[in-house]
Parts: sequence; C-alpha cells; structure tokens
Amino acid sequence: MSDVRKFWHVGINVTDMDASIAFYRKVGFEVLQDKEIDDANLARAFMVEGASKLRFAHLRLNDSPDEAMLDLIQWRDARSDSTANADLLVPGLCRFSILTDDIQAEYDRLTADGVEFLHTPQTVMGPDGVNGWKLLFARDPDGTLFHFAELIGDAATVR
Repeated sequence: MSDVRKFWHVGINVTDMDASIAFYRKVGFEVLQDKEIDDANLARAFMVEGASKLRFAHLRLNDSPDEAMLDLIQWRDARSDSTANADLLVPGLCRFSILTDDIQAEYDRLTADGVEFLHTPQTVMGPDGVNGWKLLFARDPDGTLFHFAELIGDAATVR
C-alpha cells in the first residue's frame, strides 16, 4: 500500500508575481501565503543552481485543505527570457483545469474583467448525445494554459 496522501499543488513559474496574483484572484483563487525567501539550499533542491532569491505564493480555489493549490514562483536572481509555451499536443504538462457549474457565467464575468480567452465556450458531447463537457481555454499573464470545464449529463456527477 502506498503512503501517498493527495495531489498537493502545481508549480507555475511567473515573471511578475503581483500581476499573476491579481489575475488568479480574478479567476477565483485566494492567496493562502505569499513569501520572499533567500536560501541557496532551497534553490539547489529545486535544481536552480546559482540562485537563492525567490518569491512564492500558494493559492487555492475554495477554502478547503482538500483542494490542490497553485504554487506561483518568481525567481529573483535567475530569470528566463521566454514565456510559457504549453502545447496541447507536445508531451509534458499542457494545461490545468478548473471545474465550474456554469461556464458561460465564468466567461461573461471574466471577459468583463479583462481576461482574454482563446475562444468562446465550446461544447463537446459524447456519442450518446447526453454526456459531455463544455470547455473554455485561456492563458495567464505568462502564457500558462488552463481551461474551465463544465460537465454535462452523467459526467456532472463526478466531483
């Protein structure tokens, strides 16, 4: 039997922590902690040689310790000149997903708040024509790809 407890968080490197926190707050995340650290051992443990300074913030949807977190990281003394290049076809992490009960309401709310989506809500039905999903893709300020999903039919009972 495994001692694995739960899916804890997803780490996302950012170039402007304040802008990223503001963006994810619009989406609905709450900041649990926001800290500055100067620790070369920590940087080495995360395989960022020669660095020591970083700022991280843990964010979570809903106020539940059962919910996975976003772990936003801004390296202060080791920076990349590129942006996220998530691709839905290339192997590796391609997106993260946020479950909603009303994708159109999220699209309307966030569009009015300045969030730019890659398309309007799309519906994908299974072969039975009863069960499926509605999907809505966007990128954060650094280009990290994510989507909202609304489950339709029997799939909606999966939480």
